[in-house]
Amino acid sequence: MKLQVLLILSALMVGVSAYAAEEPAAKVAEAAKVSVQKAEVSAKKAAEEAKEATQKAAEAAKLAMEKAEEAAKKAAMSGKKAAKKAAETTRDAARKAANATKEAADKALEAVKESARNVKDAVKK
Repeated sequence: MKLQVLLILSALMVGVSAYAAEEPAAKVAEAAKVSVQKAEVSAKKAAEEAKEATQKAAEAAKLAMEKAEEAAKKAAMSGKKAAKKAAETTRDAARKAANATKEAADKALEAVKESARNVKDAVKK
């Protein structure tokens, strides 16, 4: 009977040892599963953040392009306005020069006429 008791006790000890070994193995497997899940969550979060950053960069690039186009249009308009202003100034200067030339020609004609009268009057005397 002692032998049977020893065998039963040995079997119980082996069973307890096996159970004790299974529990840490289960904990390791569970910990590994939790670690994998945490890694997956972190990877998904990183992917979402990268996607958001890419979208923000694309929006910023689009906005910068729009502002550059607007600035180019303003510069072109400023160039057109400057050219128009220069043309108007040139036209006004040409008109003033033409008027001054006409006035000078009129004064010269009057001076010639006056000289002719004076010559005529001198000849009569």
